[in-house]
Amino acid sequence: MRSSELPTSAGAPTPQLSSVSRVIVEAKDTVAALVPGMPPVAATPYLVAIAEMACGRLVQDLIEPGQITVGSRVVIDHLGPSKVGAELLIKAALMKRERNRFKFSVRIEDGERTVAVVEHERAAVSLQKIMGALG
Repeated sequence: MRSSELPTSAGAPTPQLSSVSRVIVEAKDTVAALVPGMPPVAATPYLVAIAEMACGRLVQDLIEPGQITVGSRVVIDHLGPSKVGAELLIKAALMKRERNRFKFSVRIEDGERTVAVVEHERAAVSLQKIMGALG
């Protein structure tokens, strides 16, 4: 669902486009699934993945036919744990577009808690060129 109602800090740039989506943390999404003996909480790579997916969906209608977007930069502050069964709210906002490059701000919440803050960048590229480069 797209919304322009994401709260922003005083003086912060206004998002050009925003969305809110939800996911449920599953056992396969936890650090325990990656590293035996670790707690069964949402893994940082999982939070990166759901932030990237939300951003990619947000700009899908802005790219040319035959293009896809690929992640080019991620900075994450993983602020707290989320257990299996938790519903995470992903608030993604497109903050800037420069030709084929997109810059996003993402906040991931677990109930009242912010569990991650993400800066993300994506680039629109030719799917055919990427597939050709893979051989």
